[in-house]
Amino acid sequence: MSDIVRFEVIDRVGVITLNRPDKLNALDDAMHPALDEAWVAAHTDPSARAIVLTGAGRGFCAGADLTRLDRFAASRGSDFDLPAPGVAGAAYRGLGLDPDLATTYTFPLATPKPVIGAINGACIGIAFAIAMTCDVRFASTTARFGAAFPQRGIHAEAGIAWLLPRIVGRTLAADLLMSGRVIGADEALRIGMVSRIEEPDALLDAAIGYAREIAINSAPQAVAIIKQQLFDGCTESFGDAARKAHDLLLERFASDDFVEGIASFREKRPPRFADL
Repeated sequence: MSDIVRFEVIDRVGVITLNRPDKLNALDDAMHPALDEAWVAAHTDPSARAIVLTGAGRGFCAGADLTRLDRFAASRGSDFDLPAPGVAGAAYRGLGLDPDLATTYTFPLATPKPVIGAINGACIGIAFAIAMTCDVRFASTTARFGAAFPQRGIHAEAGIAWLLPRIVGRTLAADLLMSGRVIGADEALRIGMVSRIEEPDALLDAAIGYAREIAINSAPQAVAIIKQQLFDGCTESFGDAARKAHDLLLERFASDDFVEGIASFREKRPPRFADL
């Protein structure tokens, strides 16, 4: 695996680190396939029950590298090299995932594993979109979030105009996307964009510790179902969601995980849940 995107498993947690700290981890041409490879590694590694995404150094990701944007501007976008949603990229073929979601920028929505974003600094442009696809986001006190799309003459990318209103509400989403203004960690916490703020030196450990608690104490199959319920609930009626939850409950009652969950609780021991 390329060193510009690192992947390692720490105590049942797959940690993906964007690793161009001298460029605030801006996504250049080489980082895209490297991130694809890391997403697939985290998704397919059975020892990783949860995933943490972070950046090396003092930035999470400053968005697209300017050399990449310069190339697109010079060619008027004719050499844009990423497949459209619905067209599975080479890295994701054969995984059985939704091709609308299994992309470089939206893979956290595609994998059934929980993905926690550890936003340790600048999170701008397409990185802002990637961060919003994570299931949970922690931020350091130095984190800064900004869409930046309209300042570059483009619209909201990668489905962020669909996703962000479901995180912070339509009015705040319109504010952030149309103005492109940069907000800090305190405002991000206040509007519900992040769940927790940590000091920079404590952020990654906090995110890994949180992910580990899910990996150790929550049944992976149940977590995967919950993640799908949350996504489906964005577009389905309450009645449909309730009926689906009822049918799923009957299935889970018949599962070994349910028996194990009750037994481990009664016996006051860690559960031994099945992997995905």
